[in-house]
Amino acid sequence: MNNIINLENAHHFTLPNGLGVMLCHTPEANESFISMAVRAGHFYDPDDCQGLAHLLEHMLFMGSRHLPKPNAINGFIEQHGGTINAWTGTEYANYHYSCSGDAIAQTLPAFADMLRQPLFEEDALTNEIKNIHAEFEFKKKDDLRRLYQIHKETCNPEHPFAKFSVGNSDTFSKHDCAELKRRLKALHQTLYCARNMRLCVASPMPIPQLEALITQCFGSLIQGELANDRWPPLYTENELGIQININPLQSARRMIVTFALPALQNDYVTKPLNYISHLIGDEGEGSLLAYLKEQDWALNLIAGSGIEGDSFKDFNVSFQLTQEGLENKALVLEALFSYIELIKKAASEEWRFHEKSQLNALALEYEENVKPLGLVIEYAQHQFIFDKHELNLLRSTIGSYNEGILENALSYFTPDNIRLKIIAKGVKTTKTCAFYEAEYEIEQIDQNLLRSLASPKPNPALALPPPNPYLASEYKLILPEFGFNIPNKLLDDGDFRFWFAQDQQFHSPKGDIYISFDTSYFSDSLLSVAAKRIWLGALNDHLQAKYYRAEIAGLHYRIYGHQAGFTLHTRGFTNQQTLLASQLLDAVVNFIPDEKAFEHHKALQIQSLHNSLLNKPTNRLFSRLSVLIQRNTQAPVELLDVIDDISYEQMLSCRAQAFKQYFIEAFMHGNWTSDEAKHFSSILRERCGERGGAPLSRAVSKLPVGGALYHEVVCNHDDSAVVLYLQAPSPSLTDTALCMVLEQMLAAPFFNALRTEKQLGYIVGTGYVPHNQHPGMAFYIQSPQCEPKVLLEAMTTFLFQQLNEIEFYRFYWPTIQQNLIKQLEERDLTLSMKSQRLWVSLGTQDLGFNRNTKLAERVKALSFEEIQEFAQQLAKRERCGELVLFSRGKFDALPTSEKRTINSISQFKQEIPYY
Repeated sequence: MNNIINLENAHHFTLPNGLGVMLCHTPEANESFISMAVRAGHFYDPDDCQGLAHLLEHMLFMGSRHLPKPNAINGFIEQHGGTINAWTGTEYANYHYSCSGDAIAQTLPAFADMLRQPLFEEDALTNEIKNIHAEFEFKKKDDLRRLYQIHKETCNPEHPFAKFSVGNSDTFSKHDCAELKRRLKALHQTLYCARNMRLCVASPMPIPQLEALITQCFGSLIQGELANDRWPPLYTENELGIQININPLQSARRMIVTFALPALQNDYVTKPLNYISHLIGDEGEGSLLAYLKEQDWALNLIAGSGIEGDSFKDFNVSFQLTQEGLENKALVLEALFSYIELIKKAASEEWRFHEKSQLNALALEYEENVKPLGLVIEYAQHQFIFDKHELNLLRSTIGSYNEGILENALSYFTPDNIRLKIIAKGVKTTKTCAFYEAEYEIEQIDQNLLRSLASPKPNPALALPPPNPYLASEYKLILPEFGFNIPNKLLDDGDFRFWFAQDQQFHSPKGDIYISFDTSYFSDSLLSVAAKRIWLGALNDHLQAKYYRAEIAGLHYRIYGHQAGFTLHTRGFTNQQTLLASQLLDAVVNFIPDEKAFEHHKALQIQSLHNSLLNKPTNRLFSRLSVLIQRNTQAPVELLDVIDDISYEQMLSCRAQAFKQYFIEAFMHGNWTSDEAKHFSSILRERCGERGGAPLSRAVSKLPVGGALYHEVVCNHDDSAVVLYLQAPSPSLTDTALCMVLEQMLAAPFFNALRTEKQLGYIVGTGYVPHNQHPGMAFYIQSPQCEPKVLLEAMTTFLFQQLNEIEFYRFYWPTIQQNLIKQLEERDLTLSMKSQRLWVSLGTQDLGFNRNTKLAERVKALSFEEIQEFAQQLAKRERCGELVLFSRGKFDALPTSEKRTINSISQFKQEIPYY
C-alpha cells in the first residue's frame, strides 16, 4: 500500500476509565493525525431542543479552561502546522485535527482540554446560535438539504432520524440563555465521557510515548456510560410502499428507489452491498443504464448510496431521467427489477464475485491519494462497531465469496420493501416541509404495479457484464532510464509537441497521458464554446458504455474542455493504456454526433447552465471572477442565449473548422520505457494529421491600480455576498510569494473579526486565487442579514486597519513563513498528482519543473520589511488591481459610479488590456 498508515499493525488499548484507543505508528510520516468519535450525534437531542448536539459541537471551539478565547484552539493548532475541524452526524460527533509530527506532544493536551472542559460562555453561546442560524439560512436553497428534511418527515416519526438536526434561532429561542447553557452542560456531562468516546491516532511518535501521552491527556475523563443505541425501526409498514413527489428548485428529473436494509454495510468479509452496487451500477454494453439510455429514458444511474447507521442502511438506486423517462417511470422500474432478477439468478456464479474481489485487491494494492485524516476519522467511529481483530482487517479484506450471504442481502431487494422519490418540476404536491419550505406529497404506490414488479418479465436487452477484458494477469515495473526522471521533449514540429518522463519515484505500474488540443474554433467566441460543450457532451456519452470495463479495471479517462480547446487525459495501469488512448483519440478526431444526439445534449447543456445560475452567491461570484479575468472563459448567463439558438449545422461547422487547424501538446508520464513513448508519439502524430495551428494564449485581464472596478452578479438567493479580489502586478516569484504570505497572515484574523466577532455571515474567508499562474488574493463574505455596502465597508475597514498595523504580525511571521514553506516543499503524494504538477508546469513554461521549490526559496528569503512595504502599498492602493463582485440578495445594490462599473462582460473583455 502506498499510504503511510498501515492499519494491519495497529496497536489497541483501553484506558482504565474505558476510553478505547487505536494507534498507528507512522515512523516515516512528518504529520500526526488525531480523531475522537463521540456517540453524541443529533439522535441524542432532547425532543424539545432539537439541534442541541450541533450547538454543543460549536461551543467546544468557543473556549476551554486552558484556551479560554473563542477559536483559540484553531489558532493554536495552526501554529503547530495543522488544522482542526468537527462535524455532528446522526449517531456520532467527530473532532479531528492534524499537526506537525512531533507537535502532538503540545497539541493533544489542548485537544483534550477542549473536549473535557468547555466554558460555555453566554456571549459566545449567543454568537454561535447566530452562526448556526446563518448556516441554516445558507442551506435553505440547497435541494439536497430540502430533500433530506423531507426524508426525515416521511420516516417513522418515533425514530430519532426524524428530528431536525441543525437547529436555528427559532428552535433555540424556546429556551433562554441560562437554560440552554444548563442543557449543554448536561448533554456534555452525559455523553462526553470515556466509555462513550473512541480515539484514533496516527503519528510518528513511538507507541510507548504516545500511549503515555494519551493516558496523561485523557486518563482523568469521567468514566460515564455508553449511550443507548437501541432505536425503533427507521421505517414501519406505513413508510414503505410509498411514492414521495418532490418539487425541486433546480431543473431536475430524478427518481430514487430506496431499498430499506439492515446494516449490511458492516459485513466486511463478503461485502455483499459492494457486489450488488457494482452490478446494478454497471454502465457497459447490456447494462441497465445502457438500456435506459437507448430508450432515451435516463441519463445517469448511481447505485448504493443512501443514509446509514449502526443498525440501518438505505440502498438507493438513483436515476437521472429524461422527460420521456419520467413519463415511463413504471417501465424504468420494471427494467430495474428485471436486472435485479438477473443478479439473483447469478448469485451462484462465483467467477463474478472473484473478479470483483480482484478489482478490490488491485484498487487497494495500488491505492493513491489516501487521506490519512479521513482514515483516522473513519476508524475512530469503527471502534464502536468492530473488535480489535476486525479493525485491523477492515481495509485488507477484499471479499470472501458466500452464496448464502449474497442471497440473504438480495432478499431485501423486493418491490414491497421500497420507497420511491420522484423529484421533478411540476409534480403534484400537497404539503410543505418544515424549515426548508420544500413542497412534496406522499401517495401509496399502485398495488398492481408492485405485483407486476414482483414477477418482472425477462428483458432480452439486459445482460450481466461479461469477463473484463482489461484486467491483466500481472503488472510489471519497467527499469529506470537515465535522464528521464523529468520531462524530455521527444518531438516538436511547431504544431505538435510531445513530452515524456518516467516514474522513478513511486514504483507503481501506473501512468498518465495528457493530450491537449488548442483550437480557436472551439474557444474564440460564445458560439464556438457552445458548439464545443454540446460536442463534448455527445462524445463522452457515446464512449461511456464502450469503455466502462476499462474504467472499472483501473484505466480511467476524461475528455474535458479548457480555455483554448479541450484535453484527453488517460490514467491508471500502463498495461493497455496506450491502446485505450489510441482508441479514444480515433473517436475524438472522427466522432460526429447525429442530429438527435445534438438536440439531446443541447437540452442538457441548457439545463446545466440554468442550474449553475442557482448556485450559492459566493460560488457564482468566484465563477464570474474567472470569467472576467480569463480571456477565454465564458459566463453561463451569456452562453445560455447562444446555446439556445445554435443549430446542428453551426455545431458541425465549428467542429469541422476546429479539426482543420489545431495545435497539440502531449505528455506521457509513468511506467513506460522511452521506446514505448517514442512509438506512441509516432502513432499520435500520424492520427492527428491536419494540425497546422499554434499554441493559444491564456491571457488574463490587467485590472487597473488605484481604485476598484465593480460588477454585480444577479442571483436567485436572499443572501447578499461580496468578493474583493486583489490582483498582483506580475507573476514574478516575489509578487506570488507576497500574495501567498499576506493571504495566510490575514486569513484567521479576517475570519475571527468578521464572522466570530461581527457575525456578518456563515461564509467568511480568504483565499490565494491565481488565474493562469497570475497571483491574486480574495476576501469574501456571504450574509443573510447585511447589505453588500455593509459587507464591503467591513472588509475594507479591516484591511486598511491590518495593513497599516502590519508590525503586529512580526511576531507571527516565523510561524507563517515556516507553514508556507512546508506547503510549498510538500512532495507529490501520488504518481497522478506528480503527473498533473508536471503537466501544469509545461503549460506555464516552467521548464525547470521547480516553481514551488523556487517559491519556497523566495519565501525563505523574504524579510518582514518587504512584507511591510507590500502592505503599505496595498493600503495606499498603489500595487494591486482591484475588483469587487457582489450579489445584492434581498437588499439594496452596492452604490457604485458608472465609470467604475462593469455592466457588459463582453464589452469589458474587449476593452481591458491583458497580461
